[in-house]
Amino acid sequence: MRSGMWVGLLLFSPLALAAEGSWSSQSFGGVITQGKQVFKSRPVQPAVPLPAGAMARHLAWRIAVDGPVPMGFQVQVCGGGRCVRLPGLRGEMALPHGFSAGGPLWFEYFSAVRGTIAPAVTVLSNQVTVGYWVR
Repeated sequence: MRSGMWVGLLLFSPLALAAEGSWSSQSFGGVITQGKQVFKSRPVQPAVPLPAGAMARHLAWRIAVDGPVPMGFQVQVCGGGRCVRLPGLRGEMALPHGFSAGGPLWFEYFSAVRGTIAPAVTVLSNQVTVGYWVR
């Protein structure tokens, strides 16, 4: 009887009602020719609306460029009024609580180099996968 009670409690706990999902999207970039300026990518978002209450938990990204990037090149992903700095052109990371799960998201590129960037950096594509959970 006791084991049945515990199973019943687990089945009706909030954790049992949580679901997971993910979405992926990509956009093309642009050409970065000047340092000390922020360049924003085209936004990415899921193909269909996410369930109500979806909360972002994980991000995987891959940014393709046409050659080497200048020293001091920085990338961050933004959405819902928040930005998170990315440690490189590809990787995975946990997202902070409250980060937008349903997008739109966009990448922001910045080079600490002053003046003209030569050769220019062409961002060929931005790929992203967002993992989320729903209560």
